[in-house]
Amino acid sequence: MTHDPQAQSAFVSRLPREVRDAIYFQLWRLCGLRQHILWHGAAEDKHFCRWSCTTEYQVEDELQRDIEKMREQLGVSLGQEIARDRHDNAPRYCRRLQSPWMNHWLCGERAFEKHGISATRGSSTTTIVCWKTERKNTPHRPWATAYIPMLLSCKVVSTECLQSIYESTTFIFTDLVTAQMFFGACAIHPAMKTAKTGVTPPAFFQHARSLELSLSPDFPALLMCANYDLPGIPRRHDVYDFHWLRFDKFKNLQNVYIWIAARSLTCGIEANSSFCGIKEFDVQGLKDMLCSFKTIESVTLSTPLSQRIGPQEGYVDIGASSGNWIACLMDSFIPTPQRKFNSHAEMALMKS
Repeated sequence: MTHDPQAQSAFVSRLPREVRDAIYFQLWRLCGLRQHILWHGAAEDKHFCRWSCTTEYQVEDELQRDIEKMREQLGVSLGQEIARDRHDNAPRYCRRLQSPWMNHWLCGERAFEKHGISATRGSSTTTIVCWKTERKNTPHRPWATAYIPMLLSCKVVSTECLQSIYESTTFIFTDLVTAQMFFGACAIHPAMKTAKTGVTPPAFFQHARSLELSLSPDFPALLMCANYDLPGIPRRHDVYDFHWLRFDKFKNLQNVYIWIAARSLTCGIEANSSFCGIKEFDVQGLKDMLCSFKTIESVTLSTPLSQRIGPQEGYVDIGASSGNWIACLMDSFIPTPQRKFNSHAEMALMKS
């Protein structure tokens, strides 16, 4: 029996696995332990990109709170529009409200500063151009981080690093197109058959522990299997059982964070009766919906809620099942005629 020279290296033979894992963790920390996953490109050039996230998940919408403070400073009544020239921060807040990165608008601003307007243009972070490679003055260098060098090292270290990366990283999705491509869509629309589709990295379902999703309020209208009569699907699928997150495939998933925006970048979604908005759920409907997360150790959900649920301010327990608590926070913000600011309610679900 021949000895494996890779296993005989001092790094592998002398350092315990937990020490090696601690070293790997420090490398991934330099890369960023929170990574946006983005679906970029057109036709056969479609691919996944990553962008380091600097926005920690919060249940409350800090941007709306800042706007509320500005409204009070200006003495603008609820229901009245705030003119852009009334306050120095008004144009900045307006841009952030219109950001396709939603509550990760700061990550979008960082991408804009480095890669230009393509990083923040449009209503979705899925783009037909790859803004990471588009600008010649900022060349894309995937080897500049520790990921590629470590994964291209010896087989032993590469295998350990692959597991460590997926266990240490929170994977963040800010649009449903990317999520469907990464998790695997139930079925593909015939119009997309000729386009390149995403392939889920096998290690993702095996080792990933933390997910975060930021969704627009009209996200049910963007789920293919729920909105189209697709070949291979006898009937359209439900949106709110969250089957499209493929919880049954994960082996080690522990944390899920979901943020549903109170505002949308698309027009007229409230007049669209083809889907059920989350604000239409009552308490029992929310309980039934949250049963989909029963296999996950910790779940946090921030979402607009029906005005029928809870008081206008503060937290209210809506009676989750054993091992869970649910709190609702109701806030009133600025409902302009253009409906750019909506009443926002947030719910935090924690499962211990």
